[in-house]
Amino acid sequence: MKYSIGVDLGGTKTEIVLCGDNPLETIERLRVPTLQKNGYPALVKQLSELILSYIGKCSSLPSIGIGIPGSLESDKGLVRNSNIQCLIKKPLKADLEKIINHSVRLENDANCFALSEARFGAGKAHGVVMGIIMGTGLGGGLVISGKVLGGHQGIAGEWGHSTIDLNGLDCWCGRKGCLEQYLSGTGLENLYFRKSGVKKSAQDICRDSMEKKEAAARETLDEFLSYFGEGIANLIVCIDPDIVVLGGGLSNLPLLYDEGVAQVRKRLFNRELSTPIVQNLLGDSSGIFGAVIAGMNQGDFS
Repeated sequence: MKYSIGVDLGGTKTEIVLCGDNPLETIERLRVPTLQKNGYPALVKQLSELILSYIGKCSSLPSIGIGIPGSLESDKGLVRNSNIQCLIKKPLKADLEKIINHSVRLENDANCFALSEARFGAGKAHGVVMGIIMGTGLGGGLVISGKVLGGHQGIAGEWGHSTIDLNGLDCWCGRKGCLEQYLSGTGLENLYFRKSGVKKSAQDICRDSMEKKEAAARETLDEFLSYFGEGIANLIVCIDPDIVVLGGGLSNLPLLYDEGVAQVRKRLFNRELSTPIVQNLLGDSSGIFGAVIAGMNQGDFS
């Protein structure tokens, strides 16, 4: 049997999977909190220990693919554009390879998610698939005819850093008004805090809106959904994909697929929304299977 290890590195959680010959042939899988607040050395230590523990489960050397929020500078191999800011300008690939004494392949996590859903999930029957990760941050990936579109600079699909408000909130990337500041889990929680002065998780905000009819929670969701509608409508105007597939923790919110879709329809250029906007089929972290494919070097990434 050929073994493959996939890692999905997120701002809140890190997941690792061991697969067999088929990328979906899961042998073992584990999810742990990401140690990004402890700094880069701690994060590298956590990743290397996870990977080494899974290599130890294999009777032959596995391929290893890692989906990260961000991408690599092609000439230097340094991480760029990552909302896990301790990774920025760090040689993550080289540092991991030195510790585990094995090659790894790093790819953008949203690209991994889009490919996973295009090949095996909700986008399987569609030619142009836009995958969106709504988690701690906001990312996007585009798959055309089964192949990830990386783009000339390797930033195709980085929808989270398109500007929704020129005078808006400061973003960690140095710009203002990026969609990520409004349409991620962190963005939703911050929207609520600015209205109420109280810190709550995205899950609790949605629960309090539905069950307790709390005004601040409902106002927060209304504003969040308006950004969702505007952002997706802009995306459809620019790309006009065959399907939009949502992933990340926020993709589990049912209101995205009724109230959210209604907000998109209100704002769309042609007023006729025929583009399916759907939840993933392989789980909110299905990008881990795209990471497996990346490690297998199957040529699906541009």
